Amino acid sequence: MISKLIQKISALIFFLLALSGLVLAQSSDRAYRVDTFSTSGSPHVNISTSGGSVNVIGHTENEVIVEMFVRRGSRYLSPADTDLSDFDIIIRKDGDTVIAEAVRKRSGIFSGPRNISISFRVHAPQFSLVDGRTSGGSVSGENLFNKVKLTTSGGSVRVKEVEGDINLSTSGGSITVDRASGNISARTSGGSISANDIYGDAEFRTSGGSIRLENISAKVSARTSGGGIRGSFTTFMDDIELQTSGGSIRINLPKSDHYDLQLRGSRVDIELRNFSGEVERNYIRGKVGEGGPLLAARTSGGTVTVR
Repeated sequence: MISKLIQKISALIFFLLALSGLVLAQSSDRAYRVDTFSTSGSPHVNISTSGGSVNVIGHTENEVIVEMFVRRGSRYLSPADTDLSDFDIIIRKDGDTVIAEAVRKRSGIFSGPRNISISFRVHAPQFSLVDGRTSGGSVSGENLFNKVKLTTSGGSVRVKEVEGDINLSTSGGSITVDRASGNISARTSGGSISANDIYGDAEFRTSGGSIRLENISAKVSARTSGGGIRGSFTTFMDDIELQTSGGSIRINLPKSDHYDLQLRGSRVDIELRNFSGEVERNYIRGKVGEGGPLLAARTSGGTVTVR
């Protein structure tokens, strides 16, 4: 009886949170201003703000639409609410480059309202070269297929359906990569990394969280100083290197008859067949079959398990 009541309460809380998320979601009619620029199919798109989020969405039109949102707390502001005299706002096109910037002019006790944030949502051609930066919020990108660089000092990074040269970094949040291919670099100093459906060549680094990899068909290098690593791989044709100082490593691999092996932990758990090399309780080094791509896993604070 009590468990059913708890389940109903939990469902209600989840519904209310989802509803509040919908209410606060940015819709175009809440934009402070909207600018549209005709471009080629692969323009440069440079977006930066010091106090809000950046979201870039790819589309099939040869134009860039910049939507600027201004908020005080959870309330969206319009030009009738504030003139933004404490900010330098630049939204313009220079050749085939679209620039959108929002920078506070000054800081201090005379700098005006400090609780105003300026965010950008940008719809750009799918093959745009994107550079998005913020100091005080999250950054995200989706449906982009060229070069994507997203950086934040104070929030999370999320990309979905991206391809090409992908560079993601944050000092204060998590990173989520969903359905990406190409050359991928993701680094955070203060959060976890989650990646799903990855192809190509990927590098993941975090100093303060765990790493979770699902449905990976890529050459992978993943390191963390503060958590465990879980990796599930759909193919094993390129090197896989995983390392942590603060947790265990668990790896799920497809069947492979030929690969190189380097595993080290407080304990190593793997079923070996046709193996030649060194085997200890906490250390294995050698090759399966005739050798091939490298599977390397090393932890100073936990076990290594391969299935």
